[in-house]
Amino acid sequence: MTTDPGGLVLDPTCGSGTTAYVAEQWGRRWITIDTSRVPLALARQRLLTATFPWHRLKDDKAGPAAGFVYARKQNRKGEEIGGIVPHITLKSIANNEPPAEEVLVDRPETDDGITRVSGPFVVEAVLPTPQPLDHDTPAPEPDAPGDHVARMIEILRRSPTLALPGGGKVTLKSIRRPARTLNLSAEAAVDPACSVIASAAKQSRATSSASPWIASPAARNDEARARDDDAGARPVAILFGPADGPITARAVLDAAKEANAKNHAHLYAIGFGFTAEAQAEIDAGEAVLGLPVSRVTMTMDVLMGDLLKTQRSSQIFSITGSPEIAVTKLPEAADDGTPRWQVKLMGLDTFDPATMQAHHINGDDVPMWMLDTGWNGMAFTADQVFFPRTSAWDNLRRALRSTHDDSVWEHLRGDTSAPFAADAGTEVAVKVLDDRGNELLRIARLGGA
Repeated sequence: MTTDPGGLVLDPTCGSGTTAYVAEQWGRRWITIDTSRVPLALARQRLLTATFPWHRLKDDKAGPAAGFVYARKQNRKGEEIGGIVPHITLKSIANNEPPAEEVLVDRPETDDGITRVSGPFVVEAVLPTPQPLDHDTPAPEPDAPGDHVARMIEILRRSPTLALPGGGKVTLKSIRRPARTLNLSAEAAVDPACSVIASAAKQSRATSSASPWIASPAARNDEARARDDDAGARPVAILFGPADGPITARAVLDAAKEANAKNHAHLYAIGFGFTAEAQAEIDAGEAVLGLPVSRVTMTMDVLMGDLLKTQRSSQIFSITGSPEIAVTKLPEAADDGTPRWQVKLMGLDTFDPATMQAHHINGDDVPMWMLDTGWNGMAFTADQVFFPRTSAWDNLRRALRSTHDDSVWEHLRGDTSAPFAADAGTEVAVKVLDDRGNELLRIARLGGA
């Protein structure tokens, strides 16, 4: 298959982004797709930090769709090195005719004085489309093959380890459906190796008795107490998100209420994605919901059916935190009077349910973070991109060494954004990529608390 400049290329298996990279190099538009967040993170970094030659265009206003400029050139040895070369045939020699000319499409004229970078692109996460049921087909019964919750319980049983930042792990056991429930998907016990959760959770509960959702000891569910594991820890509650959408704030709230009433020690919200309101509730944790809540991101690999790998080494479920940011209003306004702001990534906090402690990563130690200075609530636009831990910008740094000093590149490896102008009340978004490729979003309103 061949394409023309300005054409659209579709690659349904992204990998490291080679198709998108080559399409960008040769002036093609592109769409690339992958079910795993790790290849998308690699492809995004590759495209953001790559440099490309500047091909001369036949029409600058029309862009690549107008085509590239080709010329015939020879080196000192008389060898053809241009994009137009003679095509000598026996006919042209016999008739003493000038040879026809052919265009080598991979040799357009380039301007070596211009370094080109990737054009604007957006990374979207699209959850699977729900499959409508036939009106004559009844909904699946609990534990039926088509039941999403039953399938998720089975996957969690095969891969019961939740990965924590820093290499920590939390292992669940005795994963089962609750006997009677309205809002919870499952319940489980924590492996005795993590039994510290029992005493720590009791101490934590004792200090949070002011929560209106914590029932009195007399009102605790006797059935929940009877199901405590051998280590003496109370069971933990599990909420699975839908197969075709994110977990909502309402789902988290209802699950937390029921988990409190049943005396569960912890709530795990497991889903492909979370709404901004659900993230805010989970981040508030025990102060709002009455018990510790962990946000668990599951890989899209669970949609692969029989191809799903559930070995001990696989990390299907990982506990993710939320970025902590600080927004500062600068004393100098822009030329038009618009206030100027600066955002600092303070770090990434993730709650460790095994030790009941928060695991903190400094803002200058994350693999990547991005800033959208005008969040519209839908698509994230990366206006500023930073790679604090890696040297991802080095390729671009070498290409632009004569135009940018070292302070620019040190800034792009830091935890503080460049100043930007925006009206008070504008929402900004910070997206952080952790070590497993999870995208963690934090939203703030300029001028707000």
